Amino acid sequence: MAREDAVRAVLRRYGRSRDFHRQQTLLSEGAESDEVLLIEQGLVKVLLSGGNGTELIAGFYGAGELIGELGVIEEVPRSATVIAHTAGSAVHVPRAVFLSLMRTNQDVLLLVNSTLQRRLRNADHRGLSVAFQDVPTRVAKQLLSWADDRGEQTEHGVAIRGMSQKELAQSVGASAKTVDAALKRFRAQGLVRTSRLRYLLPDPRRLAEQV
Repeated sequence: MAREDAVRAVLRRYGRSRDFHRQQTLLSEGAESDEVLLIEQGLVKVLLSGGNGTELIAGFYGAGELIGELGVIEEVPRSATVIAHTAGSAVHVPRAVFLSLMRTNQDVLLLVNSTLQRRLRNADHRGLSVAFQDVPTRVAKQLLSWADDRGEQTEHGVAIRGMSQKELAQSVGASAKTVDAALKRFRAQGLVRTSRLRYLLPDPRRLAEQV
């Protein structure tokens, strides 16, 4: 962790920090890969174009995460769109500077490799989930993942705030209708309570039994 923090400090030294506002587009699919972002504050979501004009959420990323490094390394256009889910800030590191740091700083190279490996594993797991798991199982797993990553412990359970039902559907690769049916079932079983942009898991262990 100390090594990764040192690498991020190097990127901050060579990059430029800029604030972003909620719903701001930070990177656009098809655009030139001319810089890498290091998220300092806030949360961003990565959107992939699906069939029939649909969009899938590849993931949400927060402070300390690199964004856009693969396109810079491979010198190809952006493969996804990155939108700010909340307000925050990011360090923008120009492509030439980032590639130079990868060649001259072993720790930067190690951070990039570990980031790419982790995201490849996540993509593999997501693909297997869509192929072999039903929608209720995928919904339960996604809610549990969000609870682990950014859930807030309250007297009534673990609260997940700021995530819409549309984003839940985009994250699990399912239609809004099937996700709504899964949530309705979980509500009837007392496993989940929902309100606008909020999910409450009274007992995450009970929900985990569904997966």
